[in-house]
Amino acid sequence: MNRQILLADDDTLVLATFGRGLRDAGYQVLVAASGQEALEVAEREEPDLAILDIRMPGMTGVETSRQMRTLGIPVIHLSAYDDRETLESALEEGALGYLVKPIDVAKAIPTIEAALQRAGDLFKLQQSEARLSRALDTANVVNYAVGIISERHRITSQQAFDLIRDRARSERRRVKEIAREILDAAESINRFSSGGR
Repeated sequence: MNRQILLADDDTLVLATFGRGLRDAGYQVLVAASGQEALEVAEREEPDLAILDIRMPGMTGVETSRQMRTLGIPVIHLSAYDDRETLESALEEGALGYLVKPIDVAKAIPTIEAALQRAGDLFKLQQSEARLSRALDTANVVNYAVGIISERHRITSQQAFDLIRDRARSERRRVKEIAREILDAAESINRFSSGGR
């Protein structure tokens, strides 16, 4: 799979030489001369990784990195200076690594590949967390609905769940939808009985 990399630097020589080196290494390369332009390209193209110079006029690389994170695009930083404080603040903003100029493309590839791998791992983890969160939400909604039906009809939790599941099957709907309706109805009744407060 041909990975797409966004390279942002206000130095046209870096864009040309590092960009060519990345293309020769098999990456598709998008270029931007500023942080703002990098964000515009990122929103449009959704690259696999952004490599951002830390010191750009206008929006700095660290500020751009912050915005990239909201777009879900992983970042590596470029710096002409081995400035620990700046690089640490970049890493705190979620950057997956950094490269110090002048750049040796062959030496940069392992850092780029490691960042792409780490970004893939983080994406999978986020997907798993989202699935778990949805599953927990479903379980909570269904458990509350089962409790309401069980208490109201003085039946076991299993019998209450069976009633909800059977209704969902007969209406060709999800158990969670039926459970949500039960909760909404119970909430309406509770509001009505408390005088609308």
